[in-house]
Order: sequence, then C-alpha cells, then structure tokens
Amino acid sequence: MEDGDEMPVRDGTKKSLIGAIDDGTKTVRFVIYEAERSEELVSHQLDKTEAQPQEGWYEQDPLEILHNIKMCAENAIDQLAEFGYSKDDIVALGITNQRETTIAWDKFTGEPLHPAISWNDIRTDSTVDAILAKVPDRNKNYLKNISGLPISPYFSALKMRWLKDNIKSVRRASRDKRLLFGTVDSWIVWNLTGGVHGGLHITDVTNASRTLLMNLETLNWDPMLCRLFGIHRESLPQIRSSAEIYGIVKDGSILDGIRISGILGNQQSALVGQNCLQAGQAKNTYRTGCFLLYNTGTRHVQSTHGLLTTVAYKLGPNAPAVYALEGSIAVAGGAMKFLRDNLKLIKDVTQDTEHIAGQVFSTGDVYFVPALNGLYAPYWRKDARGIICGLTAFTTKNHIIRAALEAVCFQTRDILEAMNKDCGMPLSKLHVDGRMTSNDLLMQLQADLTGIPVLRAQSWDMSALGVGVAAGHAVGVWAVERWRHHATPTHTFLPTTTDDDRDARYTKWKMAVQRSLGWASTKKSITMTGQTKRKSSMFQSSDTLTPPDSRKTSWDVDNIKPDIDSIKPATDEGVDSYIEELIQYSARKFSIFVPLKGPKDEHTILDDAEYYMSKKECDYDMCQCCQGKKKIQTDWETIEEIIENDPEIIFDSDDNPIVVEPVKDHLYEPAPLVGTSLKKRMQLEKLPVIFKNICNKLTNTSLT
Repeated sequence: MEDGDEMPVRDGTKKSLIGAIDDGTKTVRFVIYEAERSEELVSHQLDKTEAQPQEGWYEQDPLEILHNIKMCAENAIDQLAEFGYSKDDIVALGITNQRETTIAWDKFTGEPLHPAISWNDIRTDSTVDAILAKVPDRNKNYLKNISGLPISPYFSALKMRWLKDNIKSVRRASRDKRLLFGTVDSWIVWNLTGGVHGGLHITDVTNASRTLLMNLETLNWDPMLCRLFGIHRESLPQIRSSAEIYGIVKDGSILDGIRISGILGNQQSALVGQNCLQAGQAKNTYRTGCFLLYNTGTRHVQSTHGLLTTVAYKLGPNAPAVYALEGSIAVAGGAMKFLRDNLKLIKDVTQDTEHIAGQVFSTGDVYFVPALNGLYAPYWRKDARGIICGLTAFTTKNHIIRAALEAVCFQTRDILEAMNKDCGMPLSKLHVDGRMTSNDLLMQLQADLTGIPVLRAQSWDMSALGVGVAAGHAVGVWAVERWRHHATPTHTFLPTTTDDDRDARYTKWKMAVQRSLGWASTKKSITMTGQTKRKSSMFQSSDTLTPPDSRKTSWDVDNIKPDIDSIKPATDEGVDSYIEELIQYSARKFSIFVPLKGPKDEHTILDDAEYYMSKKECDYDMCQCCQGKKKIQTDWETIEEIIENDPEIIFDSDDNPIVVEPVKDHLYEPAPLVGTSLKKRMQLEKLPVIFKNICNKLTNTSLT
C-alpha cells in the first residue's frame, strides 16, 4: 500500500465512532464502537488499585481513575489506524461507572479530599444507626416510597455523611462552601470538562437514584432527604438525563474536543446494552456476585419482596424515565473462588468448574447455600451462613462443585420469583452477561432451573455498549428505536427439564436456605432494636415505646422467637432475670402490655413525606415545559441552615444514644470569660453520668 492510501474500514463503509469510558471496580476500559454496531471495534483496559485499610473498608484513588482513563483512551485510539479511522471520527463519548462509589473533592483546587469510598464498603454501619435513630420506628425501609432504597451502608448518602462526620478536610470544605460530592461519573465529567476552570458538576438519573437522596417522582434531590442526611444541595451535582449533550472535553488530553453525551450506571447500562428496553425484560450480570435488573417501564414498582426500585434510564431531557426492580446476589463467582482457595477442590475457576461438574449428571441431592456473609435479595438475612447439605457416602467433589453452580441459578430464580410477585409480569427470557457466562454448563443449568430461555451476549461486558448507544442516540447517530428492534448476537440456552422436576429441586433448595438461617448472632445497637443491652434489662424504656400513631404498633413475633430461644436460665440469680425477660416477651406476644409512660408524640421531618411526594418535576423548575416559571421556590439557604444546626447523635459505651447540639467553630466565637461556670457552658443533661461527675468536680474546684 502506497503512502497516503487510507486503509479500508471493516466492511468498506465508514461510520461515525462512539467512545465509551467504562470504570469498574477493578478495571478501567476505553471502548470504541462503530455507530449502530454492537461489536467492539477497539478497546484497551488497565487494572486499578483497591486499598483495604481496615476489614470491610474499600478505597480507590480518584486520581488513578483519571490517569487510567487517559492511558486507555490513547492506546485504543492508536489502534484505530488499522481500520482506517482516526480520533477525528469519534463524534461522541459516553461514561458508565461503578455505582454508589463516592468521592469528595475541593472545587477550587480540584484535589480529592479523601480516597473514593467503594460501593461495597461497610464502614458506615454506625452512620446508619445514627440515621435510623431519627426515623420513626427505626424502620430501614421508611424511605423506600421516596427513594426506592432502604437505609443501608451500600448507598452514597451514608458515605457522604460519614465523610462529613469523620474527615476534617471534608468538614472544613463544607463549612467554606467549596465541597463537591459525587459518584464516579460526576468526578470524571467534572475533570474532563475543565475541572477548576469551569468543569461541569453533573450526574445522570441512574446514578442519582443510587444515592438515597433522589426523589423517584421528581427525579430531583429531595429537600427532606438532604436534610435527614445533612448534605448541602450546593455540594451535589445537577441531575440530568442519561442521553444528552452535556459538554465538550477540554482537559488537554487526546479526548479534547469530543462531546460527552451519555452517562449510565454500569448495571443500567448493561440493561440498555442487552436491548432490554421493553417492560417485562430482564438481564443478569454474573460476576463475583450477580446483579439482576427487571424493566418495569414508566411505572416505578415498590417492592414488598426485598427488591430495590431504581431508575433504569432516561434517554433524553424530554424522554420519560424508565424504572427497574433490582435484586443482587452476594456470592456467585465468589463461591467458585471459595471452593478453590478455601476448600482446594479446584485449581482454575474458569476451566475446572465446568469440566469437573460436568462429569456427573446431577448433584445427587446435594445443595450448597453460599451464604458466606449472609444472604442478599430477596432474603436480606445477615444471620445466614453457608451450608452444604444432603451429603451421602457417595458424594464427591464433582457433586459439590455442581451444587455451587446450581446455587447461582437458584438464587437467580429467587429474585425472578420476587420480581414476578411485585409487578405481575412473568419473564419470557433472561439476557445474561459477565465473565461467568463463559461457562456453558452454568448457562444450561440456569435455563433448566428457571424454565425460560437464557440468552448469552456475544461480549462478556455489555456496560460499555449500553452507554455507547445512549451517547450515539444523543448526537443522532444511533437511533434507539432502531436499536430496540436490533437483533443482538446471542447464544441461546433452552430448558431441557420438566416443570415438575425443576419445581421439586427448587423446593429442596428452599429447604436448604431455611437451614442456613440463624447461624450467626448479629449484634444490634439500641438504635436498631429499641432495647438496652440484655445485661441491664430487656424492658423498653419510656422513650423507646412505639408511638400510638406509628406504622408499626407491635413487634414482629417471628423476629422475637430467636431471642426467646437464646435466653437460657443459668445459675440462681440468672433464673429470676430469665423469668422476668420471658414474661416480658410473652406479654408483648399476646398484646398484654402496660406502658410505663405514654411517649411524647413528636413531629419529625419525615412527617412531611406526603407533602414532598405530591410535588412534580414542574414544582422544582426542572422540567422542560415551563422553564423560568417557578411554582415553588425551595429555600435552600434555610434548609442548609437547619442542616448545620441539626443536632448530632453519638453513642456512649453502653450504646445509648446522646443528642449533642452542634458546637460553633471556636475560631469565630469569642472565648468564654475566665471563671465562668462549666455548668453554664455545657449541657449536662445530654452527657453520660461519668462526664457529669467530672464536670461537677471541676466546677466546684474553680469556685473554691
């Protein structure tokens, strides 16, 4: 080929190109697609460093994420010459990211104020307790009608609050009005579009719906939720649709000048990439765990069976929001690693699981429940632990490995059953992706145990494709309607068992799950149980009695039974306390209850939930139909002032909650006069007894 000749494109027809940034938990990828083609043209990926400073803590370096994006983009764009393309052919850029992972940074310096807290980090357990102490009945599902999510360490609002409570630089930046919070997509966009020089602080509805701060009706930050979690509105990004031209890259990198036009959370992006754009369609991503999303259309279904409600996508500012039910499985590929690393039954997860398990035709009625850290949806039981049951003298490692594969399939069926009960739309097929889908035996077992066809995507990762579709749609080179009818290449696995056979096996699986429950004793603080520690008394105090107009007027008897069984008479004086505790539980069980003192019916901020739920997008001036005509002016300054003055809740050594009024910064307040009584400067009634005694002694000493 002579100099100057252009190399031919793949089929002789040159198309517009779409770039996709895919930031995952462990890797960063940059993928380039030809418009309206689902096959990757070129791609490059780099691994990320994940730190674990303490057990259950997972952190990432925000600057490494940006560096890896630039390196991957440069490498992928260099490959374009092989196909007759160049960087100038890229007309749009999409971003898909790990959800819930939270970053705090300084908007004037652009520096991260703390490492990114990963989505699977559980350091916010104590923060959850403090928030639940403010919620009626300490009900973790109280906010689901507004946000679709339970109060859990999983979501971004808890991570933001933890950063404000525990990191001085974050607290100081919040006070100085220079703090920015965001999920990874916000961090990437802000830096790509200029950073401190006018970078866009935005997110899309799918990522915002995973923060616990967005109202599913208005698709905007909910003032009541912001107040509850103590998060300033000005530190949060603007919520946009999933497909529109947000801005242009201007960071001096190889991506300079390209339009950013698509943002989707990775699981929602996989839903779009799998072409599950109609209500009643679902996809499952098989990784260390599993993430199953079920498209419910333009109605958001409130689950009563342990599932989450989330925004699936909103493909344009004027397009309707589409919602989904989501269920997650804690251990899928993780079970195979457990068999390899802990039990030494296999050496290579990819090859050995399919080969060894395929040497037997069934599990021999062996069932493996991989509840290594409890069970996720739809059970949500932290006290569950892994079990292998049904062993006989003829059981081999082949049966156990096959049972581990079937466990992934049974857990998927658990979620599908819950989804069907919640929305009444039976599933006709299941789209799948993820690294585990390369296992043909697993895919066939999934089809057999659910009774529906399983369609495996051509690529193991569909997240990049989904945001590529969204970005291309926004600039007019990838029509969603055409994509909706596009036949994505798949490999289909059809069921080969009878209904009676699969139902019989599923029944035994449920029996195995039942046997896995209650193995671990979970310690709950007073904010979770409403009880003081058992060493002092099992009786409720007057300030923890259930309000008469509460949603929950009595305890769940089923939840009480395990505690009753755990109370055992020991020696002499222990017998009396055992009897008293048993009488207490019996009285509650049979509704014979004499309150010590009627609780004060206090008004909480959550009593305004109905008011906020009645508001629409127009009321927040976030709609396209009436821009500039505000019907309601939200007084954010007043709300933020309330947030600043909101009393904090701390816990003493006995897990008793103490309300502490906020202390103003001493740098801006005059020092107290020498000799002023400590009693006048401290609120003794809010302090533990030991501190009251110290305070009294110090005061008496200063007076003498």
